[in-house]
Parts: sequence; C-alpha cells; structure tokens
Amino acid sequence: MLGCYGHPLARTPELDALARQGTRFDRHYSVCAPCGPARASLLTGRYQSAHGMLDNRTPVAAGTPTIAAHLTEAGTGCHVVGYTDTVAPQDGRETVPDGFSWHTRFNLSDAGLAEWLGHLAANGRPVPANPVDILRPAPGTRNLARYPARLSDTAFVADRTIACMTERQDEPWCIVATFLRPHPPWVAPAPYHAAYDPSLMASPHRLVSAAAEAERHPFLRYWLGRDCLDTAAADLTDEAVARHRATYLGLVAELDHHVGRLMSALRELGRERDTLVVFTADHGDTLGDHWSLGTGGFRETAYRIPLIVRHPGRPGGSVVTGPTESVDVTATVLDWAGVPQLPHGHGSPLLPPGAGAAGSRPAAVQEFDFRDGSTGRPERELGLRPEECRLTVVRTARHSYVHFPALDPLLFDREEDPGELRDLSRLPEFRRVLEYHAELLEKHERRASRPPGNRDRAARR
Repeated sequence: MLGCYGHPLARTPELDALARQGTRFDRHYSVCAPCGPARASLLTGRYQSAHGMLDNRTPVAAGTPTIAAHLTEAGTGCHVVGYTDTVAPQDGRETVPDGFSWHTRFNLSDAGLAEWLGHLAANGRPVPANPVDILRPAPGTRNLARYPARLSDTAFVADRTIACMTERQDEPWCIVATFLRPHPPWVAPAPYHAAYDPSLMASPHRLVSAAAEAERHPFLRYWLGRDCLDTAAADLTDEAVARHRATYLGLVAELDHHVGRLMSALRELGRERDTLVVFTADHGDTLGDHWSLGTGGFRETAYRIPLIVRHPGRPGGSVVTGPTESVDVTATVLDWAGVPQLPHGHGSPLLPPGAGAAGSRPAAVQEFDFRDGSTGRPERELGLRPEECRLTVVRTARHSYVHFPALDPLLFDREEDPGELRDLSRLPEFRRVLEYHAELLEKHERRASRPPGNRDRAARR
C-alpha cells in the first residue's frame, strides 16, 4: 500500500522519494509469521525452522546470534526504539535480543505503553486506567484515535528515534526504529482517520462466504473457524473491510510523514551520506482477503512486504523484480558495514560491491507453524502431531505451492488467479509444476538444516 509499489490511492511522497534514492525490491517476502518469529528471522538471518521461535510467546533458540552481536563486536552500538517482539527464555517477559539496548520501549503491553502514556500525560492528555484503552476509538466514533496526531504513537517513536540519533551523532550506530502502525485496532488520529474514502477501496479477494472458503482444505476449515479478532464476523462485512482498509491507508500516510522527519534529521545531523537506510516490515495483513483480517496461514498478502534500501554513494531508482526474503536484510546490513556474516545464516547480501543489486532467488519461501501448545486445538481437529502443524509456501514468479507434512498440498497460479482462489494441485496437467516446486522445497529444507518432511502426497499427484 505504497505509491512506489503502484497502489493507485496511496499518498506516500517520502517513501516514494526514498525508493528513488535507493533500491526497491518488488517481490520481497517475510519468511514467516506472526510478528515475533518474523522479527527473529529479520534480526538473525535465519528461517523459523532454524531459530525456533514459533509464536510471539516463545524465545529464540538459545545461543542464536543476532545482527547486533557482530555489529557491537565491531564497535557499532545497536539500539531499539519501539520493540522486537522478543521474550526472555527464563521468564517469558518482553526484552530485546542480545547485543541491543532498549533506548525507548513501546509495544502492546502495559509496560510497553508506559513511556508513551507518560508522554501523553505530560502534554495534558487524559490517560485511561487500563493502558490498552488508549488504542480504542474515541467515544462515538469508529476509527478516530483518542489522541492528536502530534502525540500519536507513530509521532512518539519518530521523536525518540531522532533523539537517539542526536545523542549518538558522533558515534557509529545501528538503530532499529519500530513503528507499530499500521496495526489493529484500526484507529488513526485526525486528519489521517478521514484521509481516504472507504467507498474507493478495492474489494477483498475471497469466495462468497467464509464457509465456502473453509470447505477448500482442512487447514482452512481450522483457520477460519478460530474464535479470534482475525475472524470476527462483524469486522469482515464489506462495509467493515472497506473502512479498515481506508484507515490502514491513513496510518500508512501518517507513517510516511514521520519517515520524512527521520530523513530530514539525518541530513541536519550531517549523517545522510554515511548511513544505510532500510525500510521494511515484519509481515503483511490480509485485511479481509479470504475472510481473515490478520497474518499467518499461506496467503501472499500475509507475507509480501516492502523493502527499500538507500545505500549512500550508490545510484538510486533501481528495482529488483525477482523474489527476495527477509533473511537477506541482516546479510545486506553486515556486508555494507564490512562485518563478518552471522554463522549459519540463510540470507545473502542484496547490494554487493558495484552499481547493481544482487540477483534474486528462484523462489521465496515462507514457513508458518500453527501448533497451539495451550489448547491443542489444531492437533485435535486436524488429527496431527504438534510437529506436523506447520506449512511451507514456495512462491516462484508465477505459482504458489503450499506444503503440509501430513495434509494434501495446494497450488495456485497467481498470473491467472491473483487472489489464490483456485487450487490446481489435483489437476493432472499441473503434476510437473507440483513436482518442480516440491524439489525447490526439498532444497530449502536442506539449506535450513531441517530434515525434509513427508512429500509423498505431492509426488503421487
């Protein structure tokens, strides 16, 4: 939902300018979801099956090095403004990965909201007794935030990032500035809450009903049958989806404004010419596609994300059209900094020496683990062992292949079917396509150091 990626309505002049100054990666994907595992892959350069973080509540495998481990050893301080969705293995409390310091904490917990709420109170704004209520719509509205734009969480993270840069302007540093937005609850401060007309939003890609969608595969029957915010019927009507999408675009416009502030601060501090700027996300959102609002599963909109890299001293305006992955980001940053790569990393530098960008991959891979250690519901409903509650997606230039260790695969032709609505896996004429993608999956699993799963079902198609 950025202008530089071709969205017809998005007004994102600052990010569009950043793309003109740098390299834009057109088919960039997170390698996993949800937030915690995705950020773990981003900061370790490893696939989910290697770093071991299965959801937002589990820690990364002990001893896994992060980008900060090598940068700090080389004398570059690493700081987080916002959050990384990392939990400490000993007590499960939110923290930051080894090697990072927490300059400013902001995330969706009582402790994570405290600094921002203090900022609001210091500026004369009322603070609710229950901290998370600050994220609910203003009374009598559907999507208007309870705070003005100048005091929003997005403005707060930008303010604190500029402070972090200013405090360290004469030192080498790496700052991970994490903006929560766009993120539910779908509320935005004025004027962003009304910046886009819901009637102009594109309709979601989905079948006629959630029930029709669920009938297509056992995983979808489980996934759409969950009792959670992502599948709440009231939020999935045509009207509600259009409203959510309009607010989402408004939040992107607000974010764009503050990215411009960060770039202006870099120039004012005299650091524009020696700072690598990376703009990306942890994952995407389905926003009503396939009768779901969030992330996870196997849909492309849950994994395809922006990546813009502004490399000082290199010509700008180039576009890489082939698939790239979030594990490539750490490799790219370390390569630019002249620091050794992380051991057992799965990424490759995207901007090697020279004027051009590195070649993309033959396919992008996404892993998703959907086991539920607290309820055991997917295991029970699907008749699977916990380790079988996972899927892997292989996306080539045209096709999306979805592999389950103990369930039938799925295959979609995105050129003929951009919404991934028609499964082709059972059609004899696609047997070779299915086998080719199964071979790519086997190569991925060898690379990720995980024993190959059961592909007998795909081989017999």
